Parts: sequence; structure tokens; C-alpha cells
Amino acid sequence: MERTTQIKSKIKSVSGTGKITGAMELVASSKIRTAQQRILEARPFIGEVADIIAHIACYSPMVHPLLTPHEQTESVLVVGITADRGLCGGYNTNIIRVIENTIRRVEKEGKHYQLDIIGGRGINYFKYIGLGMNNVYEHLSDHPKFLDAREIAIRIIDRYLSRKINQVIICYTKFINAAEQVPSSFQILPVPFLEESIEQQEDDGIGLAIVGDRVCKIKPEYTYDPGPEQVLGSLIPEYIYTIVYMALLESSASETGARMTAMKHASDNAEEMIKDLTVEYHRSRQQQITMEISEIVSGSEALSGI
Repeated sequence: MERTTQIKSKIKSVSGTGKITGAMELVASSKIRTAQQRILEARPFIGEVADIIAHIACYSPMVHPLLTPHEQTESVLVVGITADRGLCGGYNTNIIRVIENTIRRVEKEGKHYQLDIIGGRGINYFKYIGLGMNNVYEHLSDHPKFLDAREIAIRIIDRYLSRKINQVIICYTKFINAAEQVPSSFQILPVPFLEESIEQQEDDGIGLAIVGDRVCKIKPEYTYDPGPEQVLGSLIPEYIYTIVYMALLESSASETGARMTAMKHASDNAEEMIKDLTVEYHRSRQQQITMEISEIVSGSEALSGI
């Protein structure tokens, strides 16, 4: 009797856990639609701003402190974006691994690193292993806001302009779809696609320039008012703000997708466990009934022989 009671208790416990994970899966699936929509809206804006910056650089190459690499790159800021919560599979483990690999690469190049971490899980991890952090930010992963990204970006820009840091690398998780997220890292300062030399070409008599992977006319068919310097000075900070915001959005959507996938697997595993426990319960109950019948028969035979 004790065996069947234990199995029934296990079935009840697993069933309750399955209901919780199922509810979390539904919540994540409802959130991911909104997160995906925000990403699709932000990506074209970043591309257009980058194109305009590249066009201005082609048309009127100029010196801007956020575009100009420092003479010496001694200090590199690594910005890592993790989640504030767990229960999202290997999401936090994978991005933390990318952050650690980026730090190792920086140290291998003989440079110093500074570390900014966004997300409670990353903060707790790096505190645990004793790695110092310059700035930490929490409670942003659930619903990132542009003003939060702007505040983070302003601090980064100020440190870059004051030459406390010479390069900025951001580590985040790129959202592909609900089932696929790719931990990534890229340089945001100085603006990487303008670090490469501008290569000029001719195409049917029209002057072209190649900046990184972008091709633009040296003399575009539009003019700037105010001048290119003022436009560039306004656009570049906005570009950095939006890059940080985009990384937060991508990471938030990736976390939601990873949580939805993890909760689906947990719910499926709960169903399988309930099936196995139910079979085990019936077998145990059958053995118990067989034993009780044998005891009754044995007792009856003993009584009849008296």
C-alpha cells in the first residue's frame, strides 16, 4: 500500500510541475510575438542610419571622435547582456561563455579590459567567480526601453570620449527565431564599418566609394541642411543608442524564445514521466491485489482444514 501511495504522490507532484511549465510556455509564446515585432521594426532604422553615415563619410570624409580609432588601444570595454531570470535552458550559459571568451581574447592581445554586465544572472555569476565589474544593470531583460538603452550608451560614449576606454565590444544573443538564438559579439566603438579605408571606383562615369560592405555615390543626389558635420554629429550618438537598444531587444526576444523552448521540453518530459509513473502504479496495484487474493485464499484453506 505504501508503494502505490508514493507513486500517486509522485504523479501529483509531476502533474503540478507540468501545469506550471505549460503556463510558462504559454506566457513566453505570447510575449515572443511582441518582442519579434519590436525587432523587425528596429532593424530597418539601424540599417538606414548606418547607410546615411556611410554616405556622408563617402561624400565628405571627416574626423569625428566616435568614428576615429584611438592611437593606442590599451583598454577595451566588454558589455555583456544576460537575463535577469533563469528557467531558459542554456541561454545564460551560452552568452556568459561568449563574454568570457571575449575577455580572454582581449587579455591575449595584451590589453586591459573593463566589464559592464546587464542582467542579474550575469552579475551573480561574475561576482561568484570574483571578476570585477565597472557598471551593472538589472531588470531590463523583460521589457527593454529605449531610455534605458540611451542611458547605458551615454555612459559608454562619455568613457570613450574621455579615453578611459579605447574600444567597446558588446556581447548579446542574436534572435533568429523562437527555436534558434545565436550568442554573438561585435564592436560598436569606434564605428567598425568606417574603420576600413574608403576605396573609390568608377561605374559608368559615376564616382563610387566602398566603406566596409557598403557601396555609395561619392556625390549623392541630395544635400544636407545643416551641413554634413552637423548631421553626422547628431546621427552618430543616435546610432550608438539604437545599437545598444537593438542588442537589448535581440537578447530579450532570445531569452523569451529559449524559455518557451525549455518549458515546452519540460512539459513534454512531465507528460512522459506521468505516463511511466501511471504504468508503474498499475503494476504495483496489480501486484498488491494479487498478494491480497493469495492471502485470502491461504487463509480460507487454513480455516477449511481446521
